[in-house]
Amino acid sequence: KENFEPVDGADVLARLAVLPITSWNYRAEDASTRHVGPTAQDFRAAFGLGADDKTISTIDPAGLALAAIQELHRMAEEQRRLTEDLRSKVQEIAALRARLDQVETRIAGGRP
Repeated sequence: KENFEPVDGADVLARLAVLPITSWNYRAEDASTRHVGPTAQDFRAAFGLGADDKTISTIDPAGLALAAIQELHRMAEEQRRLTEDLRSKVQEIAALRARLDQVETRIAGGRP
């Protein structure tokens, strides 16, 4: 193997999101034998992978799936961090509101 290049997971995920996925059968098979996936033509147009637009190797969809999984994991971790930050901010705002209520009560001459 040679000519390694990094894969942009966000780009892979965006392309996969619009790649048509259908159920179909090969002409040489009985119509009851079903498969699921993109057509080789759509796959080639979306990713430019493989030798032609007539077949899809098994390695490319697997590699794209792994890249998409990694991107989804990255996104989920970012969302988790943002959620934790938001919870912390909500708690901070609640504490500040309680302090403000105490200050306003003192200013108004009420009890602390």
